[in-house]
Amino acid sequence: MSSKVPPSNSNSSAGEQVQQQWLVRLTRIIIQLFTPPEPKSIVQSAQSDPTSIKNPIMIQASVLQNLLQNFVSSTPDIQGAALVSPDGLPLSSVLAANMDEERTAAMSAAMLSLGERIGQELERGLVERIFVEGEKGYSILTGCGTEAVLLVLASKAAKQGLLFLEIKRLVAELKPLFA
Repeated sequence: MSSKVPPSNSNSSAGEQVQQQWLVRLTRIIIQLFTPPEPKSIVQSAQSDPTSIKNPIMIQASVLQNLLQNFVSSTPDIQGAALVSPDGLPLSSVLAANMDEERTAAMSAAMLSLGERIGQELERGLVERIFVEGEKGYSILTGCGTEAVLLVLASKAAKQGLLFLEIKRLVAELKPLFA
């Protein structure tokens, strides 16, 4: 790969100026090639393209919190909801005051891990949801892509068909945020 360098004329200051301008341009090009682009803030990304926020670390907690709060308050017999990472870290939650968010997240991850293992060992394929029925209600775990799991807590009075439908709607809203 050869590049043409302007001829150097020691008798001419114009030749030196051309060569210096050429070196300045080349330096700028090299700097541009090796300098990463300036990152956009979450607000700038959301303003230019609302679907561009896909990194779970960058998702605003208030967006997740609002989605969960609306789900819990507008769906009958839902007592709480939490979004957790597959590693058991809480991302967002709307839980009763007597429930510890971090403990709930850790138990959700443990349930998910055990459920996936059971699905494999019993040759049932990929687990779509984990459903636990207790005397006081239900706990349902559903995946929201690979980066988050949704835990929903519902009372015993909840109609399962309606419950699953509402969870499916919420997951459809959450999945694009974690894609």
